[in-house]
Order: sequence, then C-alpha cells, then structure tokens
Amino acid sequence: MMFWKNESKLNEKLEKKIEAIVREIVTKALTNTENMLSKLRQAFSLEEQLVKLREELETLKIEKARKDEEFARKEREIEHKVGLERKRQEFEISQAKREASVSVREENLKADRERFDGQLKFHEERFTQEVGYLKDMLGEMMQRLPSATITTTIKK
Repeated sequence: MMFWKNESKLNEKLEKKIEAIVREIVTKALTNTENMLSKLRQAFSLEEQLVKLREELETLKIEKARKDEEFARKEREIEHKVGLERKRQEFEISQAKREASVSVREENLKADRERFDGQLKFHEERFTQEVGYLKDMLGEMMQRLPSATITTTIKK
C-alpha cells in the first residue's frame, strides 16, 4: 500500500504543481488580456480622438476659408473705396482748376470791361470836346464870313 500512498502524495504534489502552473498561466493570460484590452481601449480612444481632431481640422479649414473670403471681400471693398476717393479727389482738383481758370477769366474780363468803359468815357468826353470846339470854330467862321443873300426869280 505504500506504493499506492506515495502515488497519491505524488499525485497531490503533481496536482498542486499543475494547479499552481495553471493559476500562473491563467493569471498571466488574464494580465495579458487586461493589458491587451487596455491597449485596445487606448487605441479606440485614440481613434475617437483622431476622428474628433479630423472633424476639428475640417471645421477650422472651413472657418479659415470663410475668414479668407471675408478678408478678400473687405480688401476689395477698401480698394474700391480708395479708387472712388482717388476719383473724387481728381475731380475736385480738376474742378478747382476750372474754377480758378474761370475766376481768372472773369477778373480779366472785368478788368477789360473797366478799361473799355474808361476808354469809352475818355473818347466820349474827347469827342464831345472836339464837337464843341468845331461848333465854336464853325460859329466864329460864320460870323467872319460875309453874308450874301441870293434872290432868284424863276420864270416859267
């Protein structure tokens, strides 16, 4: 019976050893599984983050495109306003030149008119004096000439 008893002790030791090895293998398998599960969770989490980041990137690209378009529109508006202002200033300058030219012409015409009026007044006065002198001279000549009366008879 001893052989049988040894065998049973041996079996018990073997079973304990197998049980310990199985426990160790199961523990390692569980640890490895938990590690793998943790890594998978991280991978899924990273995948979700990647999807969120891609969505955010697309959103930012769209916002940037809107901002660029808005900036370009504002720049076009400013260029247009600058062009209008430049045209307005050019018009004002040309208008001021025309007004200055007209003003100078009006002053020149006024001066010419005054000069003409002065000359006309001078010639009128001079003409009046000359006519007065001629009348006086003609009057004196008429007094100095002998007077003759001619009488004629007309026969029919």
